[in-house]
Amino acid sequence: MPNQDEADPSGNTAQFRAFASRPEGTEMTQAWAMNAQRSQVVKLVAITVGVAAVLAIIAFLIIG
Repeated sequence: MPNQDEADPSGNTAQFRAFASRPEGTEMTQAWAMNAQRSQVVKLVAITVGVAAVLAIIAFLIIG
């Protein structure tokens, strides 16, 4: 068990300092808050579905 007199090394990281020094009452940006344009999201979804379809077709041809 670490000694109580030792400082926590994670307390010296820049990320922790930024978190600790933020103004009071400031809310953190929520992870689900989306800032991307709708067209970019639709394009990414279309590419993902297209790649999944191509992989499914290749898998069907190899297995079947």
